[in-house]
Amino acid sequence: MPPSRSRLHLAADIAAHIAAESLPEGAHLRTADLAQRFAVSRWPVEQALKALARTGQVRHEPNRGFFVRHDGPAAPATVPDPVHAAYLTLAVLLTEQAIGPQVTEQQIRDRFALTKRQTSDLMGRLIREGIAEKRAGYGWTINTELTAPDALAHTTQMRLILEPAALRLPGYHLHAGDIARLRRVEHDLLDGTIDRAPPDALYLRGAQFHEALMAGAGNPFMLQALMRVNRVRRLLTYRAMDDRERYYRQSRDHLALLDLIEAGDHQAPPCRWRRICAWCATTCRRLASSRRRTWPGRRRTRDGVLPGAARPCTAPSAARR
Repeated sequence: MPPSRSRLHLAADIAAHIAAESLPEGAHLRTADLAQRFAVSRWPVEQALKALARTGQVRHEPNRGFFVRHDGPAAPATVPDPVHAAYLTLAVLLTEQAIGPQVTEQQIRDRFALTKRQTSDLMGRLIREGIAEKRAGYGWTINTELTAPDALAHTTQMRLILEPAALRLPGYHLHAGDIARLRRVEHDLLDGTIDRAPPDALYLRGAQFHEALMAGAGNPFMLQALMRVNRVRRLLTYRAMDDRERYYRQSRDHLALLDLIEAGDHQAPPCRWRRICAWCATTCRRLASSRRRTWPGRRRTRDGVLPGAARPCTAPSAARR
């Protein structure tokens, strides 16, 4: 029986995760960890890993689990995926408030020319990302607050508050091995991966960088909150994913953050993080201004910054390696 589209999507996400984390040959892929990361149960993770094992991208050892494999055959060429194409179109429609908040299976099938199974896969992805909920009767409810034109700026506001605060928590510590791994990923991006990798993989690398830094705070609630926001942002940022130049700046900023953390400076990193978020906010405003519709009831200051958002600051000089 051929694997379902949802399983293929999860397999692609796991493959992107392996690349984003620069996992070495033989690294153990724990189903529990992957299930938590992608907000699914262990069974679909196991099925996705088996699919990757069949294509030689991972290695399966009975009674031991799945492991990263880099010497296998090249991944097969992907065929056009109607579910992913519908997801991209739906991302635009949702951020323009042109669909929802309640949708039925037949509406989705008719609008995107999908089969019943493909529709289930598409909406299942939105449920995992926290955008949609299954209705008690039939169909789904879209959380329009999470897809409104200001939603992306609101996620940036949350990160602006949450991430710098994590770096200031007593006992914050990022292991030297994690710093070295994150630095390798950023250098790999700057060495050409930015121009070659698909947009999904680039987004995942950026999200996992911030989640790795958040993990250094040792607060699971803060980490889970950030992971939830990152799942939502994935849909909201599709319009900006094709802008490759922004990833070069992002990687340079990430390397600067790692330098400051490694030097033991716990004051400059939060300030630089706020500068990064302020730059992201500028991107958010540019995306919002390109939309035809305006979500009512949102007030902005003259310069377009949402009320209560922190202003960019100038990071103090800090020791560098």
